[in-house]
Amino acid sequence: MTELVVGDVGGTSARFGIAQLVDGVPHVEAFRKVPGDSFGRFSDALDAYLRDTGAAPRHGLFALAGPVIDGGVSLVNRPEWPTIESNRIADQFGLESVSLVNDFAAMARSVPALPEDAFLQVLPGTAQPRHPVLVAGPGTGFGVATILPKVQGWRVVSGEGGHSAYAARTETEFAIVEALHGLGHDYVSNELILSGSSFDDVHRAVCNVHGRSYEPLSPQAVLDAANAGDPVGLEICLLRARGTLGAAGDFALANGARGGVVIAGGVAQRLRSYITSDEATSRFLDRGPRSDYMEDLPVRLLIDEAAPLVGAAALFFENGAVS
Repeated sequence: MTELVVGDVGGTSARFGIAQLVDGVPHVEAFRKVPGDSFGRFSDALDAYLRDTGAAPRHGLFALAGPVIDGGVSLVNRPEWPTIESNRIADQFGLESVSLVNDFAAMARSVPALPEDAFLQVLPGTAQPRHPVLVAGPGTGFGVATILPKVQGWRVVSGEGGHSAYAARTETEFAIVEALHGLGHDYVSNELILSGSSFDDVHRAVCNVHGRSYEPLSPQAVLDAANAGDPVGLEICLLRARGTLGAAGDFALANGARGGVVIAGGVAQRLRSYITSDEATSRFLDRGPRSDYMEDLPVRLLIDEAAPLVGAAALFFENGAVS
């Protein structure tokens, strides 16, 4: 039996698990989630996990928040960590093989391998079999990937879609973009507006538009304020929810995602009540003369924290070692 350790490392957290194939379906156990700030490098986090679980895997596949270049990944949102190199990890931990993949590619590949209770319905619809499925959403960054069905299995196509330009539609949204320009952001991307990486500047911009003095608050504190009816908190949460569904609609149109749309990422999970609001879903549906194209596209929110590990396992068992 293949002993496979899988990991998912982004700008905030590191997740690990031991994966195996059960009746042809990837299964992950011994799941652990730890703050990235607790470790000075990836290998320290992996070492702590293996010591804690007593696992002795033969192979490793790790999904990382950055592009894979020559068998290495420098984490985009954790630049203080040394570059993660597959050969060095294999040598240090005595693994027969180590593969590195983009974290959102693993997130996307998890979608067809997960049970229905891993998702929350955002918009009903009918997924067309053998058609592309879009997976997109905000976490520390903003990931975008498309999964394409093959004769057997799935192919994941990912890129840097999160850095596409943010599309403001209301006077307030245009004012927020202008305020971000004033903070030095000449180019305002979806990732800038929607992800965790630039949260403080978005908060500053919204305070500016509302004529309120800026006071640093955590994303959770802003969410709590929004839930209590605070105008600035509500503006931020709805801005991100509308923007997430708006961007997903853009990508669904561009990719012909008749297989459906999945919203993923930690920020999206925390904003679920706003993501599912009419104000946000109308941003997905309202496409002018091609609004009819969106009417029967199902949209789901991925809520399973172990999803990227399942996707990493699926990539390994489907394709063998990849780099």
